[in-house]
Amino acid sequence: MIAVASALKIRPVTTAAERAEWDALAAASRVGHRHQCLWWMEPLAQYGFETQALGCWRDNQLIGGALFRSYRVPYTGMVVSECLDGPIFLTWETSWAGELVNAMEDLAQKANSMALVIRDCPDPALHRDILEIMRRRGLPVVQTPGPVDAVLQLEGRTPDDIRAGFNRGTRARIRKSKQNGEFEVRRLSTSKDLAEAYGAWMASAKRKGFTDVRPWAGLEPVLLHCVNNGYGTVLGSYAENRLIGAAFVVHIGSSAAYVYGGYVDGTEKFSPTHLLQHEAIREAQEKGFASYNFGNFLGHQQPRAQGVDEFKRGFGAVPMRHLDTIIWKRKAMLYDAVERIRQARIGRTLEVILRNRLIRRGDTAV
Repeated sequence: MIAVASALKIRPVTTAAERAEWDALAAASRVGHRHQCLWWMEPLAQYGFETQALGCWRDNQLIGGALFRSYRVPYTGMVVSECLDGPIFLTWETSWAGELVNAMEDLAQKANSMALVIRDCPDPALHRDILEIMRRRGLPVVQTPGPVDAVLQLEGRTPDDIRAGFNRGTRARIRKSKQNGEFEVRRLSTSKDLAEAYGAWMASAKRKGFTDVRPWAGLEPVLLHCVNNGYGTVLGSYAENRLIGAAFVVHIGSSAAYVYGGYVDGTEKFSPTHLLQHEAIREAQEKGFASYNFGNFLGHQQPRAQGVDEFKRGFGAVPMRHLDTIIWKRKAMLYDAVERIRQARIGRTLEVILRNRLIRRGDTAV
């Protein structure tokens, strides 16, 4: 346990009571994010990820912290530890940065991390303070550009304002779907219906060559937790009483986030995902979210994703760049060698093979 003059105490989240506190902070507060939720990350343990949350208490109240996931790098005996979309704090003071970095150093040492990575930090002041402490201590840190998300602003806008921002093709497809009496959108909640939705996501992933859909065994508990606790919604589009498309949207923090979506092969004529997005955006605005996040713009990295990017732009989404990624290279030569292999053609091929192997392990929902 680490105590400072400001009465801040930092320790790993371990007990049932602490886990409940962390869930409330990470899932039910405006600063929360799904990637900081234990119930989101822990199902990945079966695929080799270890999860550890560092909680920060002041006067016995949990006010923030950081959840890290660590994955093993083959043949090295070491891991890479990542904090995604964090750390998260209800309030932040610069004087806490040193103790937070102390806790991160302790975590990295115990996990035997070759690198500790902070991606998509939501707070510019916290990001600046952590980076300053690391540099002051002479830690070998670098920054790389953060990703660019496709974000639709909702706050301060009426539904008509938002629809007016859709391009002509998007409005036409939504109008056509609404006019089709056999076409409807349903909210899905049973394992059977969610499994059908997963089948639609996998169909689209295979068509487009995407490998980022979580295997079913690691996703089913997350979907059920979300829909049963109000942390998200799964929408299904039906034609002739048959599911043809589905979308998964998470309702955590200040922005509703589109996570997975897709449609069944051969159903393109129905434009099955447009009406789903329209309904998801309407629901997000109704719930008071400041924005709707379609996820990353990927066309500059994955040429086959350009059509997906255009789909997002059709709803009026605009680019929003995250803060730079902070990489503390604890074993710089080893980490750089691993990254060179990953970026090489053979490394990218091997990574896709490994991802596809994981997906095939769980892509059949049973």
